[in-house]
Amino acid sequence: MLKEQAGYVMQMMQGMQSVQTMLDHKKPKDIQGELPGWLSSKLPVEISYPLAHYAKTGGSKQRLAILMQTATELSKLHSVGLIYGDISPENVFYSVDRDFNHVWFIDADNIRFDTPKHGSIVYTPGYGAPEVVTKQDGCRPQTDCYSFVTLAFKLLAMVAPFDGAALDEDGGWDEGEISTEDKAQQGLLPFIDDLIDDSNRSNSGLPRDLVLTPELKTLFAKTFTEGRVNSWQRPTIYHWPEALAAAHDAMIPCSGCNMSYYPTDHKECPYCKLSVPDYFQLNCYQWQPNEPLQKNIWQSVHVAKDVPITVPDRVLQTFKVDRHDQAVLELYQIEGDWFIRQLSDQHTILITDSQGVFKPLVGQWHVELDALKQQEILLYVQSELPRVIELKWQGK
Repeated sequence: MLKEQAGYVMQMMQGMQSVQTMLDHKKPKDIQGELPGWLSSKLPVEISYPLAHYAKTGGSKQRLAILMQTATELSKLHSVGLIYGDISPENVFYSVDRDFNHVWFIDADNIRFDTPKHGSIVYTPGYGAPEVVTKQDGCRPQTDCYSFVTLAFKLLAMVAPFDGAALDEDGGWDEGEISTEDKAQQGLLPFIDDLIDDSNRSNSGLPRDLVLTPELKTLFAKTFTEGRVNSWQRPTIYHWPEALAAAHDAMIPCSGCNMSYYPTDHKECPYCKLSVPDYFQLNCYQWQPNEPLQKNIWQSVHVAKDVPITVPDRVLQTFKVDRHDQAVLELYQIEGDWFIRQLSDQHTILITDSQGVFKPLVGQWHVELDALKQQEILLYVQSELPRVIELKWQGK
């Protein structure tokens, strides 16, 4: 079909839908029977329905998984000198099946090299970097990153980063005066979570502590404060995959309401008050000879359930963009007994037995749950930067 023609070929996507479906939470005409019981009847429908939609579409953990993969794919593009140019919820597609977290970008004709100031400009209103909106610069890696971070904040917090008190003010009546909406897109309004300037503060959206880790808060703040005005002060896309993955791994979904939360910060679900379920907690430490374990460099939590639990590569070694999500360990039940096994031969792993002696992890290793409730199991992962992983049981 492309004989003597210039063009590109892409695979057809199946079982995927755009991120926009997660943001489409406009109140339908008839919502009778659609709102779940965990939402207070005292809440206005304008608040309760978007929350129900947020939970129905996977909650925070699913959103973090999608954003983690989006940032990963974008960082791969940037690493070879390419930019996407138009990150927006309608151009990012994700797997409908939640057992997968594949992410694809559509409209590949957006992809280009770093564009000079007077080059062609492509962006979606509401997601463009200020210097692109005002035509002061062209599409560059830092403008890609700004669009992605805008999407990430809106997807997680349920509010746009500049949709604050200033938008409620009247303005734009004088000839030549721009509207507050235009000011927001041009970077002339402060970030709604700005720690210094509270003139555009907003109480809308989910409480940030429920969905964002301290590291994510810092990255968002740097992007939308210093980075809003000076593009060179923005964190690059390479900061985001690991930060989003860390937040994802520290969060569990609630079986009662389908929202997600950080179990180390809560004794019950902050949304529906259901007790925290039994879960496995993996704490990762950098191993140093003859020194005690000190700084916890990674934490991964997994609800104990009947289906197998997979542990990704990023838990066992330093975060690597090209394979951080690869499954390398599996925890599973057989007739009530728990077992752990290695899924790949990329790592040499030792595990402590009932006497606390390290033994090679070969085949399936029986995890004695009664013993685990009393004392954690340690895994030693051999590498240039070896890790010790503490496997703990949290629950009854």
